[in-house]
Amino acid sequence: MVMRQGPVAQDGDRQSEPLSVAMVFGISGVDPLEWDACAAGKGPFLRHAYLSAVEDSGLAGPDNGWRPAHMIVKDALGRTVGAAPLYLRDRSTDEFWPDQAWIDGFQASGGRYFPKLVMEVPYTPVTGARILLREGAPSGVADALTGAMRSLAHNHGLSSIHVSFPDEEDRARFEKAGWLTRHTVDYEWRNAGYGDFTEFTAALSSRRRSVMLWERRKIIESGVRIRDVPGSRVGEADVAVFLDLLADLHARKGRRQALTFDFVMRLCAAFGDALTLTFAETGGDTIGALLTMEGDGCLHVRNWGAREGAQLVHFEICYYRTVERAIARGLSRVDSGRGGPHKLARGFLPKLSHACHWFLHTNMRRAVAEGLELDNAKVLAAYAQEQARSPFRWRIQQ
Repeated sequence: MVMRQGPVAQDGDRQSEPLSVAMVFGISGVDPLEWDACAAGKGPFLRHAYLSAVEDSGLAGPDNGWRPAHMIVKDALGRTVGAAPLYLRDRSTDEFWPDQAWIDGFQASGGRYFPKLVMEVPYTPVTGARILLREGAPSGVADALTGAMRSLAHNHGLSSIHVSFPDEEDRARFEKAGWLTRHTVDYEWRNAGYGDFTEFTAALSSRRRSVMLWERRKIIESGVRIRDVPGSRVGEADVAVFLDLLADLHARKGRRQALTFDFVMRLCAAFGDALTLTFAETGGDTIGALLTMEGDGCLHVRNWGAREGAQLVHFEICYYRTVERAIARGLSRVDSGRGGPHKLARGFLPKLSHACHWFLHTNMRRAVAEGLELDNAKVLAAYAQEQARSPFRWRIQQ
């Protein structure tokens, strides 16, 4: 479905070049090489293979309220020079930016909130590019994509467009266009060129270092066995145990566990040893399991499941061992996923994550803007407090 076609001005004195924007109702409708040319260097979760796994498994499908509506931009030669992962949603389940208050308010005034358009990677709260530009893409590609999104909303009466976890470049792009932004505090570990884990702990305050070493020693003394299974060797039994632990943890927290057996198996097949399942075992029982993925210099802590009472195992597998692995592999960061102030004491530092929002109706935008002004002020104040609580010694503060 071609949505727009016409000349787009280029930088300098180069002649205008016609671009076309098309909507594709499924990642399977996009050539993998063309999509990945736009997603190159932007992390594993924007790759064609990842989106294929989440869509072909049915995880991001109509039964769960996801309808793919990706947009691609082609130049005059037919090359894909830009792309955006987009979904039409008829509900807000399995998202990471609550909007129930907006839904209630808009529908109470007689509006229809759904369907809405979201630009994100489903089930994956990882900051990254959302407007994917091929190297050397014409300067007008990003504007063509955002303009096509707004046209879609206007033409079909979509209440709103929501961009989850954009990187700083895209966040600035949307803000400049008048979109609203909201923030949250997440945490990541940053490699300051450590030679090994001991060098990393030496950079911490004495109190934090003592607690960390005590926690690791308790795991050793408990006899917990930890084993890593690279994606190429993950079997069906491994995935079944992982999902059982994931379901156990989510049930205790009163949350829905959406991941499926088919999805995880597809991920393992597509990403091989860039994916790892890590298991903690004691007394013949598996008490914890973690899925991590590596790509473009970052180790991503994605999904953790555990039996009740496995807190120290959680710290060991999700934080200490991922830091060890990142140091050994020369990775720049460990992304720990959503929230968690307890991560600060384990050497992970706060960062701001964002979402950007566009609304069709001026009154709704005004009401949301007023609420976000207050909410964002609280988040920024909390962020400043977390920055002041750095676990590192002052002279090597990161």
